[in-house]
Amino acid sequence: MKNKRLLAVLAAVTLSVSAFVSCGGGESSSSEAESSSAEVTENTSSAAEKSSAAETQSSEPSEDSKPDTEVSGETSDITPAMWTVTSPEGATMTMLGSMHALSDEDYPLPDVITDAFNAADILAVECDTEEASSLSYQTALLKAMSYDDGTTLKDHISEEAYSALDSYLGTYGLTVDAFASYKPWAVANTVETMPILYSGLSADLGIDNYLISQAKENGKEIYEVESVDFQMDLIMNFSEEYYDLSFRAMAEETKDTQLDAFMELYEIWRTGDTEGLEKMFESDDVNGIELTDEEYAVIEDYNDQMLYDRNIGMEKAIKELLADNKNVFYVVGAAHYIGEGGIIDLLEKDGYTVERVEY
Repeated sequence: MKNKRLLAVLAAVTLSVSAFVSCGGGESSSSEAESSSAEVTENTSSAAEKSSAAETQSSEPSEDSKPDTEVSGETSDITPAMWTVTSPEGATMTMLGSMHALSDEDYPLPDVITDAFNAADILAVECDTEEASSLSYQTALLKAMSYDDGTTLKDHISEEAYSALDSYLGTYGLTVDAFASYKPWAVANTVETMPILYSGLSADLGIDNYLISQAKENGKEIYEVESVDFQMDLIMNFSEEYYDLSFRAMAEETKDTQLDAFMELYEIWRTGDTEGLEKMFESDDVNGIELTDEEYAVIEDYNDQMLYDRNIGMEKAIKELLADNKNVFYVVGAAHYIGEGGIIDLLEKDGYTVERVEY
């Protein structure tokens, strides 16, 4: 599992709420929550501001980061993968693969997407990310990020992992000391979403965030396939062994290598290149680290929980919605659909027909 693959999972594939940990949430106006996370977010943002304007764009929430959808007669040229699924009984649903950070240039959405969304009564998403922007949720989350038992990050990961993490952060002009009080899951989520700061993309502009906002404005029902709590519990409860391994894999990584990987992923998503997305998940290499059987088991457990087990739950939701003959536009992370054990594979094995939508 290359570190690029880990980045792909966190940034575009699975967790709608991953950016909330590093950026403080959707539209929260809480100064208390913002000040609680200042040690990490201000240092990270400061490093970003030192880059050229062309290279940098913070994913910090703001009204200005909302996409301009008022350009008459013009739509973006994106063609993300979208499918129509038909049940054995003939009920149909449109499914779209999402990416959780996009650019203003990706809007207005192509008519094919907009028409499918407008025709639906229900928007199904991984979770309603706006719930994570409340003061109470942000305060509880920020409290959960830090140790309160007198220990620090260094007490919970190996010296090798700590050194590798420090080396990687150095390419951003940061040191691991800025994260000393944070738990491994909070550090990992923050660090692995840092390339967004330099990408010109924004978590606020993620297509699921945009569609949720549009659904609420238009009075559409929002169906949560998972929930914010489910996703955060998942992140928080992976083993320290997993996070130690993910930090060790950063030894040969830099801001530039991860930014390149993130932008490659973005191009794959915006062009609907499902084969390219599968290739990003094919390698079992971990940047040259020789893994023990126990470490391979840690990776397999992570993949099962983060991707394959969730695919099963997502497919179940699709089948239930189709059985109820619900008129749904279904949007989850792009990589959930592809490959063996993906949503499409599961649906087809259960007798459903899945066809790619053409632009």
